[in-house]
Amino acid sequence: MKRVVASGALALCTGVLLLALWHGGLSWATDLGIRRFEAHATAHPPRPDPGEIWRTMRFFRDPDAYTWLVLTRDLRESGQVRIRRTAVDNAPYGREVHWAQLPIWLLAALSFAFERLGDLPPATALELAGLTLMPMLGFTFFSAILLFLARQVGVLAALLTVLPMAVSCHYEFHTLRPDHHGFQIAFATGSLLCLLGSGLGLTQTTRNALPLQRIPSAASARRWFIASGLFGGLALWMGATVFAFVLCAIAAGLALAWGRADTRNLPEEISIEPDLFRWWGLAGAASALMLYLVEYVPAPPAMRLEVNHPLYAACFGRTAECLRALARWKSGRPWRPRADGLPAAAGLLAALTLPGLVLFGPPSWYWPRLPLMLRLHSRHITEFLSPIHPAVSAIYLARVPLLLAGGLALGLTLFLLHRKCLPLSCRARLRLLATVSGLMFLLFCWQGRWVQFLPPVFFLLAGYGLAAGRAGVKAAALPPKTTWLLALLGVALLLQAGHAGFLYSRPICRMLRVESMDVLLNRQMLQRNLLLSLKAETKGVPLRLLLPAEMAPAAGYFGVGDTISSLYWENQAGLTAAAEFLADPLPGSRARAIARERSITHVLSYRTAGEARLARNLLTGRDDPAGLTNTLGYALAQAPATLPDWLREDYRLLPVVAQSYSVFLPARARWVSDKIPARIYRLSP
Repeated sequence: MKRVVASGALALCTGVLLLALWHGGLSWATDLGIRRFEAHATAHPPRPDPGEIWRTMRFFRDPDAYTWLVLTRDLRESGQVRIRRTAVDNAPYGREVHWAQLPIWLLAALSFAFERLGDLPPATALELAGLTLMPMLGFTFFSAILLFLARQVGVLAALLTVLPMAVSCHYEFHTLRPDHHGFQIAFATGSLLCLLGSGLGLTQTTRNALPLQRIPSAASARRWFIASGLFGGLALWMGATVFAFVLCAIAAGLALAWGRADTRNLPEEISIEPDLFRWWGLAGAASALMLYLVEYVPAPPAMRLEVNHPLYAACFGRTAECLRALARWKSGRPWRPRADGLPAAAGLLAALTLPGLVLFGPPSWYWPRLPLMLRLHSRHITEFLSPIHPAVSAIYLARVPLLLAGGLALGLTLFLLHRKCLPLSCRARLRLLATVSGLMFLLFCWQGRWVQFLPPVFFLLAGYGLAAGRAGVKAAALPPKTTWLLALLGVALLLQAGHAGFLYSRPICRMLRVESMDVLLNRQMLQRNLLLSLKAETKGVPLRLLLPAEMAPAAGYFGVGDTISSLYWENQAGLTAAAEFLADPLPGSRARAIARERSITHVLSYRTAGEARLARNLLTGRDDPAGLTNTLGYALAQAPATLPDWLREDYRLLPVVAQSYSVFLPARARWVSDKIPARIYRLSP
């Protein structure tokens, strides 16, 4: 027995070590690969100059990362506890900030620690905080899951669950992506895991140490339900509209688990405790409401349903009340219309009120329903498109092995449930996970952004399915041939881990060998080079720029100046102004008025008509090639000779914007050049 315990502990330690190597090793290798690639790059070949200005700061992977870092920098400089407004876009007015403060606080704490411990300047400390936040969160999150699952399903099943999950979720915990998505996944998964450990409303007076058959005592189950509710409140804080869907999936899974449960002839030591769901709802609602107050007090309440709001807390609590009524009905206790029926009916009504307000209430309560934002999300933001959309389908081809592994896990689960040989607690957990997995897959078919939730739910389903199947074979409740199905699923999990590991590590190896750089990283590097070179050429005098929306957060982070447009829903005014400027027909009288009103000094435009096409579509909802060629945005991109006299190319800054950068590739023994195809204009409106 001691040898078995020791081997299990050794396997767990090995798993934690592998997680540390994955998150820490890939983060270190990514930074080293970029630095090595940059060492072979220069604006003036054939010899790289270590003093080139763009080498002074690292770049990050996407605009959201820059926005989080800018908000953190602004928070530290202000000396305040929260940041509720930013001036980085929608200049000169600025805009409200409704992002959760937690990532900002953690980035601020890490940057402060790096400053004090490493005696680093604030900019470098903030940069290092951005690089380390998500790998640290990923390691902590997956290590906690591993330790939890080792007790729930056994060490082997836990390892086969967590290692593929950690590798497949690498992008959400990427070292160059400090943002909120990893937190959303961690808190939502934490809420689901605590429910799995709670017994789902079942309690037991005797202890059972067997995996999957363990049902907690009433006191322990209550603690698990409260913990699940607290994680749910945190998930609402990080992304209310996201976790609302996850909460619906969890509630549907719990309803199916109890609706299909055969609660007749339960052993005397097992009982149903419906009030546990009330504890769950109270904990979730109370934590969500408390975090709302942390964000907004003493400001008066506002109907901002895009983010955490008391209505989400009410929805959480009332959903739990409906589940309590279902559990009470299945427990066989006498039905009390006033004590049970009224709370359940009120709970159902309250739970349906929130989605009704989001879908049919005034658009001013939910800005993504405004026409401009609807057009933006429905056509131009990749993550909001269906994975079968022709514009993005190729991106999701790499996810096919993940979908196959999830499908195999779901097939095994349905087989186990069909055999009806598993104990009630095990069947309830499998039904919950199968329902959540199926609904999250349907959400992914609707919008590709839900792909980030597939690895956690798919692999949790696989882990519990493996443990249940193995227990059934040992108890002779399942035919021995089931072992082959379990082995097939285990191999599929290992293959998915290997596939995802290869997918994420291959670009890093190519950078380390100075062969090539990932397309997105190369784009961000070129944008960083351009912006820092602009800052140096203007001697640090801030510009007021109208530039492609994807570059706006980076311009603020690198200190070039403030901007007008960005793609965030809080910046409705700035995005509208930028769209009106670019889509204005020549000679651009409306654009000139916008330039005067906002004191825009420069316009940076790509040499393609993409930004003008985007602006025109956002304003009109139509594709109009004939009208497009007569817009100011089209002239900025492709026909500068037709521009009005108040808008001319800035010949002092144009060489900086047009500068190409060359990289020497040792394996090919030649230089390769690349640049951002752009023009810059000075405004005199």
